[in-house]
Amino acid sequence: MKRKIALAISLIFLVMVLMVSGCVMNIDVPGSTPVDWLLQAVDGQARVIIGFSGLPDKALIKAFGGEIYAEFGFIKALSAKIPVEAIDGLLRNPHVLYIEPNIELYALEEQYLWGMDRVFGDESFVFPTWDISTGEGVKVAILDTGIDESHPDLAGRVAGGEDFTGIGSYSDDNGHGTHVSGTVAAIYSNNIGAYGVAPSASLYAVKVLSSSGSGTLDWIIAGIQWAIDNDIDIINMSLGTSINTQSLEDACNAAYEAGILIVAAAGNSGNKPGNRNTVEYPGGYASVIAVAASDSNDARATFSSTGPDVELIAPGVSILSTVPGGGYAYYSGTSMASPHVAGVAALVLSANSTLTNVQVRSILQGTAENLGLKMEHQGYGLVRADLAVQAASGSTPPDPDPDPEPGKITVSSISYSLSRNAKHIYISVQLEPVVASASVAIAVYLNGGSSPYYTGTITSDTAGIAKFTVVNAPSGTYSTVVTDVTAAGYTWDGDFPENSFNK
Repeated sequence: MKRKIALAISLIFLVMVLMVSGCVMNIDVPGSTPVDWLLQAVDGQARVIIGFSGLPDKALIKAFGGEIYAEFGFIKALSAKIPVEAIDGLLRNPHVLYIEPNIELYALEEQYLWGMDRVFGDESFVFPTWDISTGEGVKVAILDTGIDESHPDLAGRVAGGEDFTGIGSYSDDNGHGTHVSGTVAAIYSNNIGAYGVAPSASLYAVKVLSSSGSGTLDWIIAGIQWAIDNDIDIINMSLGTSINTQSLEDACNAAYEAGILIVAAAGNSGNKPGNRNTVEYPGGYASVIAVAASDSNDARATFSSTGPDVELIAPGVSILSTVPGGGYAYYSGTSMASPHVAGVAALVLSANSTLTNVQVRSILQGTAENLGLKMEHQGYGLVRADLAVQAASGSTPPDPDPDPEPGKITVSSISYSLSRNAKHIYISVQLEPVVASASVAIAVYLNGGSSPYYTGTITSDTAGIAKFTVVNAPSGTYSTVVTDVTAAGYTWDGDFPENSFNK
């Protein structure tokens, strides 16, 4: 049963502000878009590029608890990892011109999305579950900062919407709403960028948060009313507040009674041990599914709110999705976990349109994967698209090849590189053909010794590369022996190239 907390707000505050879950602060840099640093950070640390008016001041960065990765001679800047709380202080220093996220750039092709891969269970992209349901015919309202409907991965997915912030347009002037939308319904068949859980679902941009990532209570309520009036099937609210208000609960209850399934971020107010009751609202209401965030190791993200109101958990750390202007970015937060669940709900409802919101919710609960975490951390468990669609449709996703002939796999190359500080050796084993999730075992010998200096087993990535790290490797000559390669549907030929590396 959802908790009830007495409301104690001073009468001088006539309007309550709700914030996007995961937004710590917005830093305005001239000529740039405000940055939500918590969405860029992992465990409170942000990877950044810092520009200076003169020579980079490395001592200043270290004084603020930063770790320097690289200094660039041809521009007055350096690469570092710094605590989020240090950013504001550094920007006040007259010698610091700018602080930018150390963003990733990548080729224009569909990327490997670990979160998507995880919620589809044992399936591989393109997911066989999509042969049954892609979310077609389901209307999902994104109550957020708006959506950039011109993004190539969202082209044709935005069916309408409304602005309640007063700017006269539901276009996204923050980025948060477009990122959330991509996780729900980005196109998977255009071979660029990212893809969503339910790529045929219809998105509705209900702009209730401004460019700063915040919105007033009446905007949120008006957005919920709009969803009811426009026969929306699913609402996603990646936003929250620690303040419990009767009006917001009444609005959520009314939408739920009208047949809408409501999914919301649980909040980013958790602590490392997860021993407090910190789920934010509207996630804390009985009519709303509160979604916590997991990482790629199936652990609860340390920032993820905890408590008895957590209903499901979903990927929420380093999630790649769409951002305005045709780009892509990695964000972290329960804001990123919530749309995974909303997308799965769209798949379920599309697979069986006779289901009520209560029945869809029950299926999500019953098919969730138990991660072995506390109930207060994971609720029923990790949302599973494949199992939920099977339960809704009464069918099993087809095996694309039920009796495949085993293929041959070989090791085409073994290469070496050093870490930036030259302390560690990276050993990359390339498989041919490219096979992801293959188990690769190696033994590394130093100076021709009879016993291995290092042994390890790791799985290959989507490029078919298994990358090992020999930590604090001493100087000498290294050689690598591949001892085993195991991959479903393949047999290893037992060969690998001769190799050596002098450190």
